[in-house]
Parts: sequence; C-alpha cells; structure tokens
Amino acid sequence: MQTETKICQNCKTEFVIEPDDFSFYEKMQVPPPTFCSRCRFQRRLSFCNERHLYKNNCGLCGKSMISMYPFDTVFPVYCLPCYRGDRWDPLSYAREYSFNQPFFSQYKELKSHVPRASLVRQGDIVGSEYCNRASYNKDCYLIIRANYNEHSLYSYNLWDSRDCTDCFNVHKSELAYDSIDSIDCYRVRYCQECRLCRDSIFLFDCRNCTNCVGCVGLRNKQYFILNEPHTKEQYEDELKKLGLNTTVGLSAFAERFEEVIKRSIREAEIETNCVNSSGNWLTDCKDVRDSYQSRQVEGGKYLLSVIDAKDCMDYSYWGRGTELVYETSNCGYNASRIRFVNESWDSCHDLTYCDNCYASENCFGCVGLRSKQYCILNRQYTKEEYETLVPKIIAHMNSMPYSDSKGRIYKFGEFFPTELSASPYNKTAAYENFPLSRGEIEEEGYVWEDSKEKEYAVTKSWRELPEDITSVGDEIFKEVILCKTQDEAGSKNIIEERSCTKAYRIIPEELSFYKKMDIPLPRYCFNCRHYARFKKRNPLKLWKRTCQCGGAASENGVYKNIASHKHRAGKCPNEFETSYAPDRPEIVYCEECYQSEVV
Repeated sequence: MQTETKICQNCKTEFVIEPDDFSFYEKMQVPPPTFCSRCRFQRRLSFCNERHLYKNNCGLCGKSMISMYPFDTVFPVYCLPCYRGDRWDPLSYAREYSFNQPFFSQYKELKSHVPRASLVRQGDIVGSEYCNRASYNKDCYLIIRANYNEHSLYSYNLWDSRDCTDCFNVHKSELAYDSIDSIDCYRVRYCQECRLCRDSIFLFDCRNCTNCVGCVGLRNKQYFILNEPHTKEQYEDELKKLGLNTTVGLSAFAERFEEVIKRSIREAEIETNCVNSSGNWLTDCKDVRDSYQSRQVEGGKYLLSVIDAKDCMDYSYWGRGTELVYETSNCGYNASRIRFVNESWDSCHDLTYCDNCYASENCFGCVGLRSKQYCILNRQYTKEEYETLVPKIIAHMNSMPYSDSKGRIYKFGEFFPTELSASPYNKTAAYENFPLSRGEIEEEGYVWEDSKEKEYAVTKSWRELPEDITSVGDEIFKEVILCKTQDEAGSKNIIEERSCTKAYRIIPEELSFYKKMDIPLPRYCFNCRHYARFKKRNPLKLWKRTCQCGGAASENGVYKNIASHKHRAGKCPNEFETSYAPDRPEIVYCEECYQSEVV
C-alpha cells in the first residue's frame, strides 16, 4: 500500500491517505473515505448539539423537561426515566430492508420515528438538571461535556473539579474562574494553559506557580507580577494597588497583560508524556496524530476529546476502554469494532451505522436499541440471517448510493449525511468549529434555526452594575440584566455569532462564588462569555512551520533569548506541526528551543 492523493468530494481540495491509513481501513473492513479529514470532522460535529437547551414536555408521560431538542422535533422526545424505562419497545419501529431505495433514505425514515432521550447523562446526577452530556455531577448548573464535578457553573469540558465557574477544558481544579485549558489549579482567575498553579490571576502557560499575576511562561515561581520578581510584601502592596477586584482594575490590567503575551514565545504543541504524537492538549499518548484534547490513547488519528482508547481514527468524544473505532462520535465505555456510529455506549461491539444503541452488538442501521444483537433497521434476525443480509446491504449501498441535496454521494464507508442530523447546523458543535453564515449553511443544504426572540423585561443594564462584588446583595436575584453585547458596535453580527441571550440573571450559587473569589459581576451573558473563551483557543488544525528562534532572539527581534540553544547563534532549523497558523503574530518555538527558555 502506497500513499494516495485524493480530491475531497465536499471541499474539492486534495488530501493524502497514508499507507498506515490503508492498513486501518482494511482492519475495519471499510473503503478509503471520499471526504478529507477536516470535512469528516465537520460532518461528525454537525450531529452534536451540546449547549442549546429547550423547555419541552415528555412525549410519553407528558411531564415538563429540559431537552436538547425543541418541541417541534419530528421524532418523540422522552424524559430520561421514560426513555430508560420499559413502556416502549425499540423493536416495534422495525423496518424490513428494501433494495428499491438507498440505505440512508430508509435509515432517515426509521430515525424520524424512534424516540430519543431529552439529554445525554449517565451515572449519579444530583441537583444538576440543566446539564447536558454530563455524568456524575452534583449541584452543578449549565456545565456541558462535564463529568465528576461539584458546585460548578457555566463551564464546558470540565472534569474532576469543584467550585469552578466559566471554565473551558479545565480538569482536576478547584475555585477556578474564567480559565482555559488548565489542570490541577487552585484559586485561579483568567488563566490559560496552566498546570499546578495556585492563588494567581492572569497567567498564560505557567507551571507550579503561586501568588503570581500577569505572567507568561513561568516555572516554579512565586510573587511575580508581569514576569518581574517581588518580595512577599511588595507583591501584596502592588496587588492592592492594581484593584483586580473591580471591573476598571481588571480591564486596565488585562491590557498590560496582553502586551506581555505579545512579547513572549509560544510552544508549538501542548503535549505531556507523549511519544510520536502531534496535535494539541495531548497527555500520555503514543502514536497519535493530528488529535486534540485527548489522553491515554495509543494509536490514533484525527481524534477529539478521546480518553483511554486504542487503534482509532476519526473519533470525536469519549473513549473509556474503546478499541477499533472509526468515523464515530459520542461513543464509549468498552466499545469495540464500531464504525459510523453516534451516541452509543456500554460495551457496544460490531455496530455499523447505528445511533443511540446501548449494550448492543452486531447491529446495522439501528436506532435506540438496548441490549440487542443481530438487528437491521431495528428488525430482529437470527445470526445466520444477519450475516447473510449485511453483505448484500453493503453491496446495495454501493450500487444504489444516497445523494444529498448538493449531489454529494454516500456509498458504504461514509458517515451519516449532515442533512440527517437531528439538530440545525447552527446549534451544533460544527458551528463553533466550522462557522458558516446563514446563507452558507443553507447553500450547503444544511438547516439553520432562528433563535426564538424572547421578550425579556430587562430591569438593569450591565452599565448599572457595581464595580466590585462587596455591595451586591440578594436583591440582584430579582434583576434581569441587559448583556453588554447588545450595546457593542456591530452587535448584530456578534449576536448572531455568539447566540447572545440578550439578557441574563445572577443565581444564588453564582453570587456566592463571586463573593468567595472577590470577583465583580459579569457584564456578558453565559453564551457570550463562552464564545469569548472559545476564541482565545487555537483551532483544531495543524500547519507545518519552522521554529522562529533566530539564535540570540526571535526572528522578528521582539523576544530576546535568555539561554544558549543547541543550534547556537544561527537560526533554528527545526520543523514541526502546530495549531498556530503561519499568518498569526505569535512567536512560535520548537520544543527544544522553548524548553531552553522556560526551564
């Protein structure tokens, strides 16, 4: 098997299939893809609504519930107790396979009738009603893709943490606020790419730092401000002068901190204990390529947020003992040999083109099954019948392929067409990572959903909020606060992009957290705050670049090296892959040069 260059049938650009890719496809018994890796990634994410929740009524018991599907969804939506109960039978929706119409047309018909769960949640959930894709949480509110947390609010991809608010991809932390891509931190605010930091504010890429403010690239430091050392007394005096418990003080210092960041170097990739791997935010990985936010993976490519997995490709979200997974999203817990699967877990094996199937194996084109095997389109077969029919269906998918509204061809070997997604494009994770205008979405044949205009009786503008938290009392719970986005220049485009909720409230748990951390009230709604954090992160994409270390300084002369490097006075020749695009202003060093500067 040799390297092969193909043209993506979606974006029309070239993409390369490596010899190892062919080996994996052969192992999974699938043909090579016709979409490039980026378009495959976008397509999988288009099936994943995470953060948009609706008030709905259970289609079985009629009780009010919170749902990730609106009330006018074509299929029934059940509350979690009803969905997991025995008052309905997934096999009652069975279809006999027809060789007179494409597979995906038949699958679409089945999917439009089988009930779905209102939210994705597993394990013990205590006092955390407004959480989605979340498990084992206690007393949490609006945390998404979050597991094993307590007393945390308004966060995304939060794990094993306690008393955290407004965080994005934060793990094993306590009392963290407005922090991004950080691990093992305590009582930190406005920190990004940090580990083992304590009692600090405005840090970027710091490790094991305590009582530091406005610092970048520090290791094992204490009492630093803007990367300058201070005595304990000097630090405490200066901290009082900065007024970082007020909105004015925070705004002024944020500008100074930004200047420090601009003059600092960046590491090409964020990896910890990884071997032969590329991507960003990887930990304990081996032979993992072009992957992100993943840990404990051996042998993987094109992964996002996968934990504890082996031999996987084009896999987004979850893991936990999975092996041999291809073109799959939101699946895990001891799953193996699954391909083209969404929302399926609990020891699923040998599933193909399945959605919302649990503890099932040897199923093809099924929706909503539980503890079943040898089913096709939710119809039960014997083992012999199943093994005879599946090869015929695969051959039929190739001889009578499905064609979507844009003429993209779907034979066996492609993930579900985006137009089969249960969620509008602009309400999915695809919209955040692959933003398109409404016109572009509709031109692609996808669905756009207008946000329902809510007539909020705004009682207070963000401009009227106090400068600090000390004077705020329980009366704030009665207020409906106008989001600052509504007053910003060009706000129409910003509102569409951020899905601004126009107004917001402060809840008791939130006020308690702000007082504990001495943080002023937020001026933006939850959605706007989320998108602001999202934009601070690098994209889930790699570019090939050369180290920007010029010897005594960076190539542009902005950063002056503090140590001698292996390549000495000349320009560093090292090449690497990085999520910093070539046209970005950051100064990016290879791992070798970077470690020489920060250790």
